[in-house]
Amino acid sequence: MDDKLQEHIPAGVPHDPDLLDEAAVPLLGLSAATLLAVFAGGALGTVARYLLEVHHPLSPGGFPWVTLTVNLSGSLAIGLLVPLTEHVSHRAPWLRPLVIIGVLGGWTTYSTLAVETTLLTKHGDVATALAYLAATVVGGLALVVAGHAAGRRALVA
Repeated sequence: MDDKLQEHIPAGVPHDPDLLDEAAVPLLGLSAATLLAVFAGGALGTVARYLLEVHHPLSPGGFPWVTLTVNLSGSLAIGLLVPLTEHVSHRAPWLRPLVIIGVLGGWTTYSTLAVETTLLTKHGDVATALAYLAATVVGGLALVVAGHAAGRRALVA
C-alpha cells in the first residue's frame, strides 16, 4: 500500500490490501481506482457544464454569465469539500479524486474564461472583459475561502 494511503488509515484499523492498491501507472503512483474516479468524475462534470452551456448559449457580445456561474459555484464547492473529503479520505480514498479533481475539475473552466475574455476584448468590450476577469478571480478566491471555512465548521458541528 502506498504511504499516502496508509497515513489516512487510523492506527489499529486493519487493512486488507487488494489489487486496487497496486499502482496502475507505477511511474505516477496512481491506482486503478484513482484513475477510474478521476475519469468518471471528469466526465460527469464536463457533461454537466456542456449541457448548461448548450441550454444557455452566449450571445455575441453578451456577458458570459454561464461560465462565471460555473467557475464561482465550482470555487465554492471546492472550498467546502476539501476539508470534508480530508475527513473521510481514510474510509473513501477515491472520493476526493472523484469529486474535487474529477467532477469539479470538469465543471470549472478557466480556458473558457480566457477565450471569452479575449472575445470580449476583440469586440471592444475591454471594461466588461476586465470586470469578468476580476469577478471570476476575486470572487473565486473569496468563495474558496468562504467554502473552506464552512466546511471546517461543518466538521466541528
